[in-house]
Formats: sequence, structure tokens, C-alpha cells
Amino acid sequence: MVGLNENKEYFNYDDILMELHLPLDKLDITPPRFLTDDSKEMFKAREAFLIQAHSDAEVARTKVQAEKEAAAKAAADFQARKNRTEVLAPPPPLTEEECILIIQAEERGRQSRMKIKELEKQKRMQEVELEKQRSGQKPLTKDTAVGVLQRVARGFNGRLQTEALVLDELTLIHMNNFLPPDPNDPRIKLDSTLKKRKELQLINELEETDAMVETKEKIKELEAQEMREIMQERINVWLNVNRDPEFNEYPPFPKVNQGGSRDIIDPPPQLWRPEDEKKKGGDDKGKKKKPKKGKHGIRMPSEPEADGEDVPLCPNYFGRHIKRALEAYIETWHDKDDYNNHQQKYIPDILKNTLRPLVFEEVRIEVDVGSRELLVQLKKKIAADAKEAYKIALKAARKEGKEKEFKAKVKTEKLQAKKDKAAKIKAKKEAAANEPPPPPPPKDPRKKPKRKKDPTEKESVESLTRELASEGIMRVCPKRSFDEYICQDYLRGVAPDPVKDWLIDNSMAHAKRLTIEYAVLPLASELVHKNAPFVRTLLIHGGRRTGKTLLAHAACTAAGATFFDLSAKVIDGKYVGARNVARMLQIVFKLAKIMSPSMIYIDNVEQVFVTDKKKIKTFGLVDKPNRIKKALMKEVKSLYPGERVFLLGTMSNTQDLQGKRGLSKVAASFCKFFTKRIYTPYPDYGGRMLLWRGLLERHGAILTHHFNVSTLAYLSADFSIGDMEDICKTVLTPQRIRKAKRVHLKVEEVVDHFYEYNPIEPNLHNIARHFGKPPQPESIDQEANKNKNKKADPKYIKKR
Repeated sequence: MVGLNENKEYFNYDDILMELHLPLDKLDITPPRFLTDDSKEMFKAREAFLIQAHSDAEVARTKVQAEKEAAAKAAADFQARKNRTEVLAPPPPLTEEECILIIQAEERGRQSRMKIKELEKQKRMQEVELEKQRSGQKPLTKDTAVGVLQRVARGFNGRLQTEALVLDELTLIHMNNFLPPDPNDPRIKLDSTLKKRKELQLINELEETDAMVETKEKIKELEAQEMREIMQERINVWLNVNRDPEFNEYPPFPKVNQGGSRDIIDPPPQLWRPEDEKKKGGDDKGKKKKPKKGKHGIRMPSEPEADGEDVPLCPNYFGRHIKRALEAYIETWHDKDDYNNHQQKYIPDILKNTLRPLVFEEVRIEVDVGSRELLVQLKKKIAADAKEAYKIALKAARKEGKEKEFKAKVKTEKLQAKKDKAAKIKAKKEAAANEPPPPPPPKDPRKKPKRKKDPTEKESVESLTRELASEGIMRVCPKRSFDEYICQDYLRGVAPDPVKDWLIDNSMAHAKRLTIEYAVLPLASELVHKNAPFVRTLLIHGGRRTGKTLLAHAACTAAGATFFDLSAKVIDGKYVGARNVARMLQIVFKLAKIMSPSMIYIDNVEQVFVTDKKKIKTFGLVDKPNRIKKALMKEVKSLYPGERVFLLGTMSNTQDLQGKRGLSKVAASFCKFFTKRIYTPYPDYGGRMLLWRGLLERHGAILTHHFNVSTLAYLSADFSIGDMEDICKTVLTPQRIRKAKRVHLKVEEVVDHFYEYNPIEPNLHNIARHFGKPPQPESIDQEANKNKNKKADPKYIKKR
């Protein structure tokens, strides 16, 4: 698809959606949960082990730190005692009477402060009453007080009724986005139903495993003997057919690594070759095809000839797997009436059909062992019979006095047999040489090379895991979800145009969809990783705080992958030296392959490729971050399909790869290193509308129809997703959330915090947008103007 789209990762589906009348939500890709649900217990055990390793390393680290602090304190005390001449004695302890006097003084002070507060309160109340009397206000009687209370209560009820009517009208026209959660919401029931279904499936799975053992034993008791007889009969027929009558020799039995008697019992289909077709019908290249005729001899119109140009098609990676699955479904379930099996329990007939090939294979291996022993005994018996016949014939020749002639005859027969055997072998070789060779199997360019020597071969996997966990490289990935990345696709409403497409950024939904497609699906499924186009590395780049780390963590969580962090901040000051760096990366990739699926994450990956010393100093690190570049590229090249190891890097500071005139030479190697690149844009107006609503509700705000989200979306045009979330956190404090039901949130409360955050810098934004893009295509008008100017040029006229 990418190749047919002129190597563009982003597709425009406006025409298809409009034609099929589909909403934009249909473009979303949801990571399948069953890929990770099946191995939940393994993930829990791995997390528990990593947490324990981290805690052990933290305890050891704190212990060493405490010992250092104690030693430093002791040295400081010794130095102080050495330098100090006068030693001050500690003050004497307080007596009981002195302690009682101190406590009494504190208590009297507290009581006096409380009395002062009460007196100040009474004084304020008296002042209020005096002001009312001076202004001529009469004190409220019982009737006037009741009237005031009724007026307030009726106003409050009236406002509630008005709000209810407004919400009813909005609900009627399907514009009420502020409905409270319904306790009878079907989604809540769906969650509970899914939990019950999982529990029931687990019970059914345990029952099926128990039934498999019993069914297998029954099949062995009832059908194994019949299988054995059929196999032995076919093997005996094969031995008799392939027996050499002249030399009375049996063919060698196939070895175990060749499949044993599998091809004897179930022979493979014969391969078709073009030579066979030529022998049958000859070559039809020169012959003209006769026109087709109908029933009454009428000539039928000839079919139109196909165009010379073939329509480009996408490679069919999963067609055969889908076809095989469809055939298996038709064979097993198409005509099966499973209406009454509501609990989805196993069906004995289907279980027998699945277990019968396994039993057949076990019986075949036993029959092969017996057949090999039988063939050895047969060969021994034939040799013994031949020896006995030779002795009888030799005795008869001695009686007749023709012993020498008989021996000479036997010798010549043996020599002739050897010659005939050699001639037969030669004739077979010549026949095989004359026949066209079968087409060689296609060479897999992704075939794994020979393994190199492993320097950590003697160390156990557990010790290596503890080492990386103690250094913080291998840790539990923060559990994030793709639902936290709030986004929605949009219709461009523009016809495809290379110039306009170059200027328009992809949407946030595009970035989310491509991350799932390239990172989650191949990692979670081994079938997809082996057959889909191989992606070793992925780069998520964009402006600061646009959700790159969130997408990386969500991809790792959705795929259930082991998380390795090789960011420059994490490995700074660790594994010093080229050998130690190479060892660290060897351990990381070795454990990643063993504990696959695995994700190797590098934050600010551009720092690994930067070679400018001035820029490296600005990073504020102890070691140079580019020290791992050479070993990293070497290890990444050693990744092959099926290993399910994936390297994901994020980049915010694209300007670090800029030279004086555009991209530097380092940027070219940087772009080649990553197989795919995804740009995470800043949110547009529609995206900001969704983000403000979603983020405020996520942090505990209760939004009403009076809250104008469009104002926030308009005023926050130059803000990133991280800035918007920080504003929500500062506004919605625990105290404000407690008041949210009584005092609804207002737009002014959010807008007041906008001045605390810096907007996007346009230069940096443009660098991030156009990073790695081809040069901007020129429009037709620009090309025409160039040609006009070129023709008017005197140099061009002179050349003509």
C-alpha cells in the first residue's frame, strides 16, 4: 500500500468514506485483546520478578549510601573534635516540676487564644447589628424571615426546572453531551458478561485438557491396532515393489530426519513440469486459435484483448493463511449444528478428529522402529540363505569333480552383478541429468546467519535479568492505553494534489493508527511478524509534549512486551568503556529475544547520532550518548523475522540534526537507521475541542452545557497536549474537585493559567513538520513560469 501511494505513509480515505456513507470511527484500529489475555499469568510473574529485582537493588543502593554517609559523618566529627579546643557540656535534663510548668503555660496560652477568637466574633456581630439599626432596617420578624426563605427556595427550584427543560430539548435533538452516566448502561452489563464468559472459558479449557488425555487413550485402545496394520501393510508393499529381483536386495528405509515412512504411507503429489505438457500436446506457439462457435455454428464475438500495462497490485502476504483458515472452518463448522451448546463446551467428535492425527503420528514412529528392525533381520536372513545355497551347490560340484569350474563361475557372476549394478546407477544418473531440474526453492533474503559466539553464555538468564533490572534498563512499562491519546480523524475536503498534500500535516489519528499497525500487531502476533513486511525500527518524532512517550508505552502495554529502556539519561554513568557498552547491548538483545515479545525504547534518540561536541555538552550528561551508536546498529542488523524484537525511538529536538544548510550528514544515516517514521502533530481546532473536554473530565471536572469548550480551543491554538494536561492539573486541585458538584467549572478559571505556558516556536515547528520529507513539489504554474524565464535567458538562446 505504501509503495502504491508513492511511498507515503498516510492515506486519504475521504472518497471511500463518502461513497460508503461510513463515519470516521470506522478507520480506527483496535489492538486485539486475546493476544495478551492468553498469557496474562506470564506477564504478572514477569512484573513481580522485575519489581522484586528493583526493590532488592534499591535496598542494596540505600545500604551503600547509608554506609557512605555514616563514614563521612564519622570523618567530619573526628575533624571537628580535632579542631575544637573547648568542649561544651550538654544541658542538664529538666525536672518534673519544670516540665509541668511549661505544659501549664502552653495550655493557658491556647485557652486565652480561643477566648479572644470568641470575643472578636461577638464584637463583629454587634457591629453588624448597629449598622443595620443606623441604616433604618427593622429586625426580621418570623413572617418576613419565612418569606425570604420561600423566595430563595422557589428561585432555586425554578432554575433547576429551567435547566431540566433545556437538557430535555438538547436530548430531543441529539445534542446533549452532558448526560450523567446511566446505571443501566449496557456497557456496564457487557463488562460483567465478559468477565463471566472468561471464567466459563477457563473452566471449559480445564475440562477439555482432562478430556484430551482420556480421549487419546481411547483412540489408542480402539484404533491404534488398525492403524498399525494399515501402515505395516503399506510399508511391506513398498518394500516388495522396490525390491531388486536380480540382486535380491531391499531398499534402505528412510531416516528419521527425512520423515521416516511418512511419504510411504501418504505419498506427496507429483510435481507438474512444463516438459510433461510439451510431450503430450507439443508447442502451440505458432498455431492460430480458431474462433469460438455457438450451438448453430454462429461465430461468437471475440473477447477484447487485455491492455499491455498491468494494474499494480499489493503483495498478498496473508492470502494463503486466510484460505487455509476458511477451509478448516468449512470442514469443521460449516454443517455443524451447535445451537444448543450455549456454554461453548468441547464437542467429543471434533476433539477426536483433532487428536487422531497425533495418535497416528505416534503409532507411525513405533511402526518405523519395528520396520527397521524387521528389515535388518530380513537382510540377515537373505544373506544366510544365500550362504547356505552356496554351500549346497559347492558340495554338489565337489561330488561331480567340478569344484574349480563352479568357483570360477560364481566369481564371474559376482563381477557381472557388480558391473550391472554400476551400469544401472550410471543409467539413472544420465536419465536424471537429461531431465530438466526441478525449480530451486526461492532463497529467503531474510535467512538467519550463523550465530556468533556469546560472551555471556556461562551466565544464567536470571542473573542477567537482575543485572539489567538493578541498573534500571529493564523495568516494568507504565500501563497506558491508546484511549488516553484522545484524537479523531477528519475529512480534508481537498482533491489529491502533491503540493497541497505536502503542506497538510497528518492527523493525530493517523499517528495512533500507524503505531498500532507497525508496533503492536507484529509484536503481539508471531504470524504477522513472520509474514508482514519486516519493520525493525520505528521513529516517533514531533514537537515537545505531543504524546510520543504515551504512544510508546501504550504500544508496549497493548502488545504485552518486555520493556527495555536504553535512553541516554538511564544509561548515563553506567557500563563505562567500549567493551562494557558492547556487553550491555549484547545482554539487552539476548534477553529481548529470549523474553519476546520485547520493545527496546530510546527517548531523545537523536542524541545517539549527534557528533557535534558543542551540542553534546548542552545535554548535561556525564558520558557521551553516541557511545552506543556503533554497537546498537550492529545488534539491530542481527534482528530477523519471527524474533519479535522491536526498537522504538522518540525525538523532540529535530533541530539538533540540523546543519548550517538544512539537514546534516548525520541526519541521512539517522533516517536510514529507522525503517518507518511517524510524525505526531500539534492538535488542530477539532482535536483541541476533544482534548479539553476529555482531559477536564478525566481529572474530575463536571462540565455543563454552559461551559464553552470552543473558547478554550480557540485560545489554546499554540499549546501542546502536555501543556493542556498541566493546565487541567493545576486548575482541578483536590479542593476544587470537592466543590465541583456545588460550583460548576467556568472557562475563566482555565484561561487564567494560559499565561504560565510558552506557545510553540514557529521555526522549530516547521523543522519538526518537514523532517525527512522529500523536497516540496512544484505546481504547474511555477513550472510554466520557470520555462518562460528559461526561454528568455540569452544563454539558453545561444545554446539553441
